[in-house]
Amino acid sequence: MNIAAWMPFFVIGFAILGVAVWHLATHDVPYMPKWAWVLFMIFTIPIGAIVYISVVMFGAGTKRDDAEGRPAD
Repeated sequence: MNIAAWMPFFVIGFAILGVAVWHLATHDVPYMPKWAWVLFMIFTIPIGAIVYISVVMFGAGTKRDDAEGRPAD
């Protein structure tokens, strides 16, 4: 197994983790305490960071007004 072939995946995974942890350190976060987010991200690299980015940074799963301005139920 050639470790050099896997190196880009490691670098990208840790870069995503770094962005997520930086955002976590500088913002208030919903759903879980900060320490729980950190553990989740570290134990599930890079999936945990991707979940954090999609749920917290991009607001996936939040109710928003529809296209005509009506409140979501």
